[in-house]
Amino acid sequence: MIPFREFLEGIRPAVNRRIAETASSGIDPGVLPLLLRGKRMRAGLLLYVHAGLAPASAPTRQALDLACAVEFAHAASLILDDMLDGDAIRRGAPSLHLTRGDGRAVLDAVGILALPYALAAPYGAGYVTMLASAQRRMARGVAWEMLGVPDLPAAELYDAIVARKTGCLFSLAAAWGAMATGEEEAVVAAFGAFGLAVGKAMQVADDIADLRATGGGARRQPGSEALLLRCVPEGNGTGQMLGWMLEREVGDAAARLADAGRCRVPPEAWEPFGQVVRDIVGLTLGEEVAAG
Repeated sequence: MIPFREFLEGIRPAVNRRIAETASSGIDPGVLPLLLRGKRMRAGLLLYVHAGLAPASAPTRQALDLACAVEFAHAASLILDDMLDGDAIRRGAPSLHLTRGDGRAVLDAVGILALPYALAAPYGAGYVTMLASAQRRMARGVAWEMLGVPDLPAAELYDAIVARKTGCLFSLAAAWGAMATGEEEAVVAAFGAFGLAVGKAMQVADDIADLRATGGGARRQPGSEALLLRCVPEGNGTGQMLGWMLEREVGDAAARLADAGRCRVPPEAWEPFGQVVRDIVGLTLGEEVAAG
């Protein structure tokens, strides 16, 4: 298999074309620029898993549709997250609620949320059920992030939040990638667990990047980066501890990959798959190569 970063560059144009085609009917043209920006890490993970399990064939229309469905679900969540967090910039441009107003942005998000279901439904009720479950978990994670519930120690609460608000969509992507090749339930579950760990590592990296951007200080409003700081002791070792936490999540993804590998992935594909999480972390941190 080719390296994930190279694979991501190769599939991005096809993903963007399918997104534009799907959004052209029913979505306000003013929202399209937001939909066409993004690294496509979730779509890339889905298609990479699909390619790893079905190496003799090109990505199918089904796999591409599912990859775009995951990206639409992510885009809708970004619009709402920016409103809740008060973020002014998204994907290098002003956040949608600042350019179109809060009410219009909510309606835009609702309209976008219909698209993943339209793309997934033709392939069976199982895909729709999994998508609905992931979106419920995402909403719960964001609610917990804002409200600080349930009453758990900081490290446990942080893990519970990032597993839901970010990890579950990566989990869905990896599971769908396996599911679209016709793999049995055990393989789909194993890749779902791998994707969950990848998503958690990505969110830790994203929170570290946010902390770096603010000079190590968290925003005033509740957020996962502020909660992450509560998980480590104050002092000169904060950066080192955050790096250790990130490496722990990367290592967990590698362990989950081993579980998936024992199910199905040939040994020669383990190293490229293992690099996926480091590439995603590196892209999130804005680095050419992730630490370690």
